[in-house]
Amino acid sequence: MSIHAIARDKQLFKDETKMVDEQPAQATNAEILQILIAEHNNMQAVRSATVFEANGRTSLFLGAVSSSLIALAFMGQMSEMGSAFILFALILLPSLIFLGWVTFLRVNQTGIEDMIASRGINRIRHYYAEIAPLAGNYFIFSTHDDVKGFFQNFGAPATFFQHFVATAGLVSVINSVLTATFVGLLTFSLFHGSLVVCIIISVVTFAVSVALYARHQQRYFEKNEQHVRVLFPSGNESRD
Repeated sequence: MSIHAIARDKQLFKDETKMVDEQPAQATNAEILQILIAEHNNMQAVRSATVFEANGRTSLFLGAVSSSLIALAFMGQMSEMGSAFILFALILLPSLIFLGWVTFLRVNQTGIEDMIASRGINRIRHYYAEIAPLAGNYFIFSTHDDVKGFFQNFGAPATFFQHFVATAGLVSVINSVLTATFVGLLTFSLFHGSLVVCIIISVVTFAVSVALYARHQQRYFEKNEQHVRVLFPSGNESRD
């Protein structure tokens, strides 16, 4: 064997040894369980944070609406529902609508974040049931990481109406009322429309606004659902 062949074999041996050393060490079952428990706690903390932020933003919005309505009532009483009241309302209502819009966007985001974290916890709970089947029989919450498993945890059907039950849906309906009021008042002040015409325009505006908010919720949900991989769908186990 030539010197070059011996050197080549030594180099190949060194390269193989280096590749073996660079491979990550495999975790044991106990280490995997510890990692998943830590992740379980992290996602539970994420859920608490999303609920806290959604409640805070919604309270801020509802507080602003409540105080503004009181201010409008005082202005209407002082001006005897005159031009000063209309001008004040036309300035105030767009501010509330903007606040409601950004509140809707954020609480809708936190709602999706909460759903993903909850489904992640369901996925980890599925692992618990795999390594301890006897303990899995005592789990009340779902072990499935799909949308149905998420809604199963709080006893609600996975229907379109759930958009309105969520915090984002609540904000969207209230903001639609404000939008309809603003459009009706604007119609009355600019075109001097009759009360019936203003009411009809307001009702139509409310319906269109609610539909647009619901459409945005559905599209945002579908967009995020494309990035969530379902590993354990509902209906695959006899324990459901």
